[in-house]
Amino acid sequence: MFKKIVISTLLSSAVLLAESGGSININEKDVEIEGILDSRNLAVMQTTSTIYQADFNFLNADDTKLIGAGVVATNKVEGLIGVEMSFGAKAIWAEVGVDSNFAALPLMAQIRYTLPPLMYSIPPISFEAKGLYAPSALSYGNSEGYSEMRLSADIEMIDNVKVYGGYRNIHTKYEGISRDLFDTGFYAGLKITY
Repeated sequence: MFKKIVISTLLSSAVLLAESGGSININEKDVEIEGILDSRNLAVMQTTSTIYQADFNFLNADDTKLIGAGVVATNKVEGLIGVEMSFGAKAIWAEVGVDSNFAALPLMAQIRYTLPPLMYSIPPISFEAKGLYAPSALSYGNSEGYSEMRLSADIEMIDNVKVYGGYRNIHTKYEGISRDLFDTGFYAGLKITY
């Protein structure tokens, strides 16, 4: 009996922890830490094919900081093998000046394509595009708008470990500050899922 309980506990723990994870990416001047919690971790919540994810990120870009927390719904696109689309929203807080803090709630859309299995045991490869946009109606205080665009590719070299690279472009429009480019550039990183 004890053996069955232990095995059941281990198997259910593996199911509960599937597809969540964390990542870190860097370039010459920036470091970003990201985390994802996936509804596949909670089998009770998984009643449809739609997957719900909560994501968090912290970006330290040239000594300015950006923090984000969001929720998205993800599902496979019917008729297009390997394509997933996600839609949601993300709360953003950033430093934009000496005494200026930026806050917005941009809407988010994301598309991810995973190549079909390749010959010669080549690891899985995926491409991703993500966009976030908040007009002044979704920007708070003296914030006037937010936009973010990311393109990335990853390859799973080891089970549950992905190496990835990409490009990001983030704009924060704030009243009284003419420079709205928060961060732009290429980055590379490591993502671990469990």
